[in-house]
Amino acid sequence: MTLGRVWLLILLFVTGCTRYEESVHIELPEYFPAPRLSGVTAEGTAFSTDSLRGRVYIVSFFFTSCTGPCPTMNSRLSVLQSVFADVPDVRFVSITVDPTRDRPSVLKHYATRYGAKSGRWYFVNMPSDSVEWAATQGFRVPGSAKEPDLHSVRLILVDRRGIVRGFFSATDEAEVKKLEQAIHQLLREGALDQ
Repeated sequence: MTLGRVWLLILLFVTGCTRYEESVHIELPEYFPAPRLSGVTAEGTAFSTDSLRGRVYIVSFFFTSCTGPCPTMNSRLSVLQSVFADVPDVRFVSITVDPTRDRPSVLKHYATRYGAKSGRWYFVNMPSDSVEWAATQGFRVPGSAKEPDLHSVRLILVDRRGIVRGFFSATDEAEVKKLEQAIHQLLREGALDQ
């Protein structure tokens, strides 16, 4: 077999796998409307989920001094940010469950560590009572500013209409891959609606 044929086979294999992954259909029920949230970003600017209407976004809860699942979760979000770097309609929102310690300057340093792109991946500080409400009532996952260690490790997928469409474990690599496929699916759905 010639070197040219080997490269052709590799190219066909890689291209075929990519097309297959993007065409996999995932069941994405419409759970409930995502809550309207506001806070302050790592850059010190006002943030509101109202600005995300018309975009697909992923919400997570974390805190900067976490030595448990947060580094894994944010590393995986960093990879997803890279995967969708050229897709203008995908955003990431990471809300600290330790707002007293995680002031904007601390969040900024942390965001830099994970390569967060300003305007694409928002690290958000909200008042303690707002954080607790956002997690437990708004997104219906565990979360408490009183006990940051008890936060959810779920990545919450929200569609362009502001509807929660899925929950994916950030600590499970297969679940994160499924989230990536779900994002592709929602982007295709949105393109058909336009």
